[in-house]
Amino acid sequence: MSTSSQPPQGDDEHQAPAAGSGAGGPESADAGAAVVDSASPVDSPDEEEDLGVPEEPVGSALSRRKLLAGTGIAAVVVAGGGLAAWLTTRRTPGSGKVNRALKIGYGGGVCEAPLYVAYEQKIFEKHGLDVQIVKTGSDEIKDAVGAGKLDGAPGIFFSWLKPIEQGIDAKLAAGLHEGCLRIAVPTDSPIKTVADLRNKPIGVAAIGDSAMSFFSLDLLDAGIDPSQDVDWKVYPGDQLGDALAKGEIVAIAGSDPNALLPTLKGRARELTNNTQGANREQFCCATAINGRLLREDPDVARALVTAWAEGSRWAGANVGATAAIEASRKYVAADQPIIEATLKTYGFDPSAARLRGALEPGIEKFARTGYLDRKTDPKALSDKVYADLGLTW
Repeated sequence: MSTSSQPPQGDDEHQAPAAGSGAGGPESADAGAAVVDSASPVDSPDEEEDLGVPEEPVGSALSRRKLLAGTGIAAVVVAGGGLAAWLTTRRTPGSGKVNRALKIGYGGGVCEAPLYVAYEQKIFEKHGLDVQIVKTGSDEIKDAVGAGKLDGAPGIFFSWLKPIEQGIDAKLAAGLHEGCLRIAVPTDSPIKTVADLRNKPIGVAAIGDSAMSFFSLDLLDAGIDPSQDVDWKVYPGDQLGDALAKGEIVAIAGSDPNALLPTLKGRARELTNNTQGANREQFCCATAINGRLLREDPDVARALVTAWAEGSRWAGANVGATAAIEASRKYVAADQPIIEATLKTYGFDPSAARLRGALEPGIEKFARTGYLDRKTDPKALSDKVYADLGLTW
């Protein structure tokens, strides 16, 4: 076993078992349907762009107990050498001109619907933007945004706090929606509340990912130290359901579709999600934008975030059509009825102002999990994290 003085920053960012297409879009569609132009070029559904950051090997589950330790500075215990090197030492400023196609990364999750919609419904084009969306490996997405290889990506703000604190050149500009993170337990499990998870093995798709970050707050509220009193076990996202069925873990903490599928199949029940409890106001998805783009062309960044939020509103108003887009364009490795059922559980109410308001108290509480330096100044970090583009919605 080896140790590191920095916390892990792996993040599924809603990674799904299979990749999606990147190009092409529907002809004009009404509010009730999405029409796919099958003649337009489509990226290989199994191909991800190599952004220069090594990906985590897929193998047996890795157990993480007493993940973080120390007096306020998080330390990481890396078992088996299986995860990619933590993204701390190779942070570089963004690079490249802004008068080019913007590249936005995605992981293949149901909840990335606002991005898929803004692309396929040509909302980005309406705002004068040339946008490409790129299927991206989970471990590389934050470094890729920071280095300017990607101009943006969606993700829960908690999982971006430490990388930005450590100097990654990115900021968060707006929240997109809530509802895509869940804890599921077997149908016949004796576990009734989050408090029952003390000293139990919980499966996650990556150490430090969106679900682990968010539900660490619920664990904290239940009197559980998430860095000491939980046995976090890592599995590829599409294997979490099988691990739960085999009894290797007692709960899944994950994003959709992986967190919801066992429940929809009748094999699990939902213990909680990020629309419940004391932390329910937090966005599960926000827009992370490359810092150099923000500095050099804030008007382009503003248009990008505005169009992205419009995609969120459209998705909320057209759930069936959005599910059709995700399924037919193979963005998500799930059938359309499952995608539609999942989307119906979300709250699509994007806001830049409410994200800004959530950051400081969120950081103050998140520091108590042990994943941030306990000396972190919540006001200073929230100022560093938030990109003020003058958006008042």
